[in-house]
Amino acid sequence: MTHSQFIRLSGWGMILAALALLLTFVTETQIQRSVQRFFGDLPSQTAVNQVWGMRFLVAILLITLGLLGLRVRYGERAGDTAKLALAAGGVGGVAGVVSNLLWTTGYEHGRALMNFFMAVMFGGLFVFGLIALRARPMPHNNGLPVLASFWWPAIWINASVSQALGYRGPEVPFWASFTMFSLMSFFLAWLGFCLQFDTPPEPALA
Repeated sequence: MTHSQFIRLSGWGMILAALALLLTFVTETQIQRSVQRFFGDLPSQTAVNQVWGMRFLVAILLITLGLLGLRVRYGERAGDTAKLALAAGGVGGVAGVVSNLLWTTGYEHGRALMNFFMAVMFGGLFVFGLIALRARPMPHNNGLPVLASFWWPAIWINASVSQALGYRGPEVPFWASFTMFSLMSFFLAWLGFCLQFDTPPEPALA
């Protein structure tokens, strides 16, 4: 596979990852009903986690692919710090896959670990985005990496600080959570389109 083909593939990965993130909003009750419809019995929590976690697994894998594509396409223009940030995000993505598998197989802290490593993954993209605002490695829309990435780390930091302080505020309504995920998915898909279309030409054959 050539660099151009990989970059184009990673762009499509970002677009599909955005869709996978939105599909995680299928509620636990809806999953239980679907599994019960197919298999007849009320599913265990582990079975529900396996169905629910599969959507997160697909999203994490595809976002990690997208980060690698961004690094290949814009890393040299953005500089070593940006390349390091995207590499760190990729490592967070790989760790997120492992923790997702632990969660879906019943490990008690698997979901918390997955949330943390997804924050690392998006955090790497966020740092790249901050650098992109100054270095402008992309021909257009250099603010997209920031707009696509800051949501998850912000949510995770807020939840972690609240838990550490023992603060239990009002529950976030569904519409607010869905709006945040929709915006994150929209900007992620837009970034994927930009990456997919900004593919360097293949070298001409002699």
